[in-house]
Amino acid sequence: MDPMSKFGDSYVLEAGKKGHDRLRVISEIHDGRTRQLLEKAGLIAGQRAGQRYVEFGCGLGYVTRWAASIADHATGIDLSEDQVAAAAAIAHEERIANVEFRVGSIYEPGLEAASFDVSYNRWLMVHLDRPVDAMRSIYRALKPGGVMVCEEADVTGVCAMPVSSAYEDFRDIAVQAGKFRNVDYTGGRQAHLWALEAGFELVDVDAYHPHYLHGPHKGFWNWTFCEAGENLVKAGLMTAEKLAELKAGMDAADASPTTVVAHCRMFQLIARKPA
Repeated sequence: MDPMSKFGDSYVLEAGKKGHDRLRVISEIHDGRTRQLLEKAGLIAGQRAGQRYVEFGCGLGYVTRWAASIADHATGIDLSEDQVAAAAAIAHEERIANVEFRVGSIYEPGLEAASFDVSYNRWLMVHLDRPVDAMRSIYRALKPGGVMVCEEADVTGVCAMPVSSAYEDFRDIAVQAGKFRNVDYTGGRQAHLWALEAGFELVDVDAYHPHYLHGPHKGFWNWTFCEAGENLVKAGLMTAEKLAELKAGMDAADASPTTVVAHCRMFQLIARKPA
């Protein structure tokens, strides 16, 4: 089986160890800010009895398991059977009894209507060609007054300083590849507009932008771009020679002790279903 599996619209997920490693690094980079955002949205221990949480595109369940330590019950939903099985196994090992992981689509998640207080997703809407329909599905799952919490990326934030032409070129290719797949990898900038169209009331919008001078996370987008590049080569959108050239350039930027690499700009949204 090809390690890259296509689900839903054009949402491409990785299975196996490589995919698990990527999700672990994403957790290391982003989960601290994610927890602060969810607390800002009202997911706070002891604040509300009976609180129910659901995460769409939960991956290995890092955020879902944390939410289970606060909410009365947490549900994680993902299209990847591999990741759902791994998330459930980790929860079992950690003896977390109030969490459930299930395979499902955000469009038809099989959830009881108006049954959750807080929903969460990260880097999901930008991979879907029907993000408004996805948010409408979340709307149906939330109780009146429930909140949808989203973190969505704008890939145009990826760059190097001093400028690396390799990072610049690959970033632009990635944006064009999204258009080819009928998705918007800059979609974080309009997530709040999608929410309004889906019927939500806006509560808060913010953004953050990770930068790295050194350390293990500096090369995350080099890794991500180059693995995506392998599929772009297969699709005829890039030559193998061009991929090798860009990788060499990004490797040089990552290795430089005076070059800062910026990741995606992450837009954070809190929106409420009218009571």
